[in-house]
Amino acid sequence: MKQYLAIIAMDIKLALRLRAVIFFNYLFPLFFFFGFATFLGRSDRIGGMVYVVTMSITFGVLGSGFFGAGIRAIQERELGILRRYKVTPITPLPLLVGSMVTGWIIFIPYIVLMLLMAHFIYQMPMPAHMFQLLVFISLGLIAFRSLGLVIASVANTMQEGTILVQLCYFPMIFLSGATIPEEVFKGVIKILHNFMPATYLVRGMRNMMLHGQGLLEKENLAAAGVMILTILGGGLISMKLFRWEKEEKIRGRAKLWVLVVLLPFIVLGALQWLHNK
Repeated sequence: MKQYLAIIAMDIKLALRLRAVIFFNYLFPLFFFFGFATFLGRSDRIGGMVYVVTMSITFGVLGSGFFGAGIRAIQERELGILRRYKVTPITPLPLLVGSMVTGWIIFIPYIVLMLLMAHFIYQMPMPAHMFQLLVFISLGLIAFRSLGLVIASVANTMQEGTILVQLCYFPMIFLSGATIPEEVFKGVIKILHNFMPATYLVRGMRNMMLHGQGLLEKENLAAAGVMILTILGGGLISMKLFRWEKEEKIRGRAKLWVLVVLLPFIVLGALQWLHNK
């Protein structure tokens, strides 16, 4: 346990020194929060602010997962930081767990702050099930950090990692309903929307904040379930493919592991698509 606590403490210090972590975890989501709250909050105070809050939280969750976990892990391998751990009696597990816990410790205060600002500044009602909402967001955060670590594991270089991150990040931002309301999606876009992992994070948060649902509602529970499967799958794959040094390369087919960790969301999307037919 001391080993885990020491790694987490050190990981937090290192994370707070990285400008990219601060930007994608705090500044970037807050920019959208205040910008959109100024307009949408006035037209429809409750629905508009729920839309703004879920969008901002989604930006933060995806930024924490893909940039805070994924890109950062690649940077540490490229800079030889992980090589230093290799000479110590340590396995990849404490490092991976430390990354998950660090992301949660850094991000959850931001969530609470945003909900308080939305309530006291823009009069959005506090969620009826605040604790359950935080549990749901926590699962989403750790799930996307797991996905980010898998990307870091399969990318041989920073360039490859950046491409893989962008291929995941931008479709999820625009097709999940976080920035464009899902009600306007039609045809193929609607089908793709159902297969975006971030869709179920956005939908669950809006169900809980706008409609007062709890975590145990059928749709929210299904979303939480696939997030847990993603956490477990992503953790196992990250351990299996973990590399200490940038000189260690893996084959191109290993990138298919990204699809494997996304499989729970693919299955849920298929079920949703069949249900809507």
